[in-house]
Amino acid sequence: MKMKWIFAPISLIYSAISYLRWRLYRAGIFKVMSAKSPVISIGNIALGGTGKTPFVIWLAKKLVEEGYSPVILSRGYGRRNCSREFIIDNPTNACLAGDEPALMSKNIPNVPVIVHPDRYASIQEFGDNGDNIFLLDDGFQHIKLYRNLDIVSLPAEDPFSSGRFFPWGGLRDGLWRLKEADIIILMGENKENYDEIKKRLSPECKIVYAHKKFLSVKNMQGIRLREEVLNAKKVVAFAGICSSRSFTETIEQTGAIICSKIWFRDHHIYTKNDIKKIEIEAERCDADFLVTTEKDAVRLAGFNPRIEVLVICIDIIIDQEAELLKAINEKIKIKH
Repeated sequence: MKMKWIFAPISLIYSAISYLRWRLYRAGIFKVMSAKSPVISIGNIALGGTGKTPFVIWLAKKLVEEGYSPVILSRGYGRRNCSREFIIDNPTNACLAGDEPALMSKNIPNVPVIVHPDRYASIQEFGDNGDNIFLLDDGFQHIKLYRNLDIVSLPAEDPFSSGRFFPWGGLRDGLWRLKEADIIILMGENKENYDEIKKRLSPECKIVYAHKKFLSVKNMQGIRLREEVLNAKKVVAFAGICSSRSFTETIEQTGAIICSKIWFRDHHIYTKNDIKKIEIEAERCDADFLVTTEKDAVRLAGFNPRIEVLVICIDIIIDQEAELLKAINEKIKIKH
């Protein structure tokens, strides 16, 4: 959008408020609350998808494998319910909890997910006896809660999101805050920005590369299908996510032929009219399947489109996984 510069005054106000809020917390004027249990924040400084949710799922699984008891704390963007939701071992409606908490609960059903903007209050209500590890999903801006470890996910291709605050650019937090990060997860394989990123970090901060990888195809009932089910098939891709480019690239890895794409805003709640629009486009293209993301699939509960919907599942591959887990261990004093 060539005229985005007209939003510069709004962006400057947003930037000033963000900086002032941060300084007030760091000066002790606003109180930072501390939990007895270790708290790990996983977040970012920009709008849009940087792989936070898949990373939270990955980390929770690793902690469970080691015999620990993680609990995920999420704000629950896009939900219609304001009350605190406790999710464990039972599927939930995305409208009640939000699509990302619903997706996390579906992938790690034995890990509690607590949904509410006040994460410290969630810890107290759940029970803070020091036996759990609380994972703060999208928590970098939630500075009212002390964390033992700050993990920040950045897109390797454009780590600074043009260096401008929303709506002129893509930042939701200042680049100055990267000095507080303990671990940077660079999502992608582009290493051209490594030196510039390193300059903005504390000397102790560790940089780890990761990338998303196609994992499997499932139907809407969650049944895993043959990997070649989409090979040479015509599909209509639709999703309400920030990184449509990344999703398109993943679909292409399956061998599918994308004949049309329909994008909605992030956390979009689907309606009957949306489904009708998608069906009409698929019939126009003579598509074999509709394809969408796992996050969108949890928002499609209750809908049954005329054309079968297949779900593209991804996994996170961490370079230097052992070193990353060791760094996490050292920060939160957990013996792996």
